Amino acid sequence: MTTAQHVINIIKLVYRRGRRLLAAVLLLILIENFWSTMQETSLADLQAHSQQLVELMAVQAGHEARYWLIENDVDKLQALVERLTQHRLVEYSAIYDSYGQKVVAADAVTDKPEQVFVVIEEIREDALIHGYLHVTVNQPLLLAEPLATHEYLTYYGQYLIIFAVVAGILITLTFNKWRYRRWRPPQSSQ
Repeated sequence: MTTAQHVINIIKLVYRRGRRLLAAVLLLILIENFWSTMQETSLADLQAHSQQLVELMAVQAGHEARYWLIENDVDKLQALVERLTQHRLVEYSAIYDSYGQKVVAADAVTDKPEQVFVVIEEIREDALIHGYLHVTVNQPLLLAEPLATHEYLTYYGQYLIIFAVVAGILITLTFNKWRYRRWRPPQSSQ
């Protein structure tokens, strides 16, 4: 083999390995892109789910309040709003009649948060509106639990990606060694 042919073979080898390296880098960029998109989507879904749970709590409390509002039982309505404000997320709850006049209210004994999520639920029976339930939720506390879960999943997801990369490297090394082994016919022993 001439020197020129040897140089050409080395250039071809470097070119082939460079293409593989470029493909591997592009795959890593693609994985990172999918990972960040998945992170944003899952965080938004967790936050939306938390808000849906608060809205469901308000709907259930509204159904209970409907009966007590029709019966005009202020003590039971007061007990309901106090039970609502005992929940760590709820800062304020109140029930208003159909004219918007406050019937009962309860404040939580915590500091007032900077950001709140307000849910207003109609207390109604078919088309007849009996009143309104007002629930004020501490938004940072509402989003803190999904954020903690999201960070936990992200932390372990990073390890999974690292393990996948290491497994890919080990598989590549294994097949690369097999490719360059030469087959030798068995020697006959005489």
